[in-house]
Amino acid sequence: MTLASWMFKQRVPAGSRSVSGTDMLIILVCFVAIHWIYLDDLNFSSVRSIVLFSVLVFSYVIFSGFGLYSNSSSHFLHQLVTRLTVAWFVVALLVSLVAFLSKIAVDVSRVWFSTSMIASYCGLVGVRLVSGALLASSHMRGKSIQSVVLIGGADQTEHVAERLAENPWTGYRVARTFDNGWTEATSSEDFQILLDEVHAFIEAQRQHEHAVAEVWISLPLAQEALIQKILNMLQDASVDVCLLPDSFGMQFFSGAASNVAELPVVNISDIRLPGSAELFKRLFDRVVALMAIVVLAPVLIVISIAIKLNSRGPILFRQLRYGMDGREIEVWKFRSMSVQEHGTEVRQATRNDNRVTTVGAFLRRNSLDELPQFINVLQGRMSIVGPRPHAVLHNEEYRSQISGYMLRHKIKPGITGWAQVNGWRGETDTLDKMEERVRFDLEYIQNWSVWLDVKIILMTVVQVFSGKNAY
Repeated sequence: MTLASWMFKQRVPAGSRSVSGTDMLIILVCFVAIHWIYLDDLNFSSVRSIVLFSVLVFSYVIFSGFGLYSNSSSHFLHQLVTRLTVAWFVVALLVSLVAFLSKIAVDVSRVWFSTSMIASYCGLVGVRLVSGALLASSHMRGKSIQSVVLIGGADQTEHVAERLAENPWTGYRVARTFDNGWTEATSSEDFQILLDEVHAFIEAQRQHEHAVAEVWISLPLAQEALIQKILNMLQDASVDVCLLPDSFGMQFFSGAASNVAELPVVNISDIRLPGSAELFKRLFDRVVALMAIVVLAPVLIVISIAIKLNSRGPILFRQLRYGMDGREIEVWKFRSMSVQEHGTEVRQATRNDNRVTTVGAFLRRNSLDELPQFINVLQGRMSIVGPRPHAVLHNEEYRSQISGYMLRHKIKPGITGWAQVNGWRGETDTLDKMEERVRFDLEYIQNWSVWLDVKIILMTVVQVFSGKNAY
């Protein structure tokens, strides 16, 4: 099968804020570039500015209306291109209508407008074709694969597994199928045994290269109670939960279902960043981290010397924490305490903690102890902005107490985060405080945008020297 075949059968996210921003940038660049090439200047007249503004506004509104920026759905690439083509034709008609009714059409160069529209369309389609080709090629080479656990009856799960095996460009692989005993379980003890088996497998896979990303439930919607029990069991696991509705269920979910190898899949949790957003965020992280390390190199050297002179021990404090998909990662910080705890109890630093050294107190107050985490970002373990990573033992403690706690691991942990700039930084000595942290973390993932990351970084810079809630 050719790359073109893979590409057009590739399931891609319908959109996100990062995609809409990219589209608007492509349109703006094309109109400005054609203006410069055709008219040999960049002095936009008022009427041409109105036309450009109208194109941008109509494009965003119409594209949104055609589902190109809907986070809750996804389509094959050829479906997106078809929708984009129709939507762009509608935009052209609306802008032309506005120009005609406002009588500014006579003052607008038809060559500039039509050429700009054609160039913009080629750019919009081209970006989607290139990203689709890269993603399809990556999936066919066994990369960027998401592992799936199937739960349901033998016939249903076998059919799903066959469809995914026949369509490798979807980017999904079946890690394991649990198809025995669900409908036959008659007691809570029998059912708990099945749940524990699923949970144990997901936990065991977390440290593997292909950790379980999603759990697909292929049970009739009529078995609502059974599905709800499975959902409750998976609340403390860092996986998305999807439902493969039967013919009855499709009456309710047809508008929200994604098409994966001609299988209707409804993501119930749906808290992961779209692939395009994740790729952009990764690039943004590496660039910012590299710049930060270069600029802060003298500061890093001075802090390292001060730590060695102030107390005995290593310069860096290394601790295992949970990263993306709940995998354990090693996080680096400048050592700020005279002792390091790795046992069954990991005490958070508190105000006037006698374990904190003189230099360490200064570093923690100004958040300078976290500067080595820029290296973790370059290593791919962390992000500049994201949920703060907690110690492994703290994760195990809170995941059973806070609903949705492990969903905060659907993206890479960050050096700073939405919870931190909103005041939830430092010691979390009560369950309520940790619940607020988690609430802000999940809110960040669900509302991610480039602007939100930039906003959090700027807020962090403003707050960093205040020392609020940092000990």
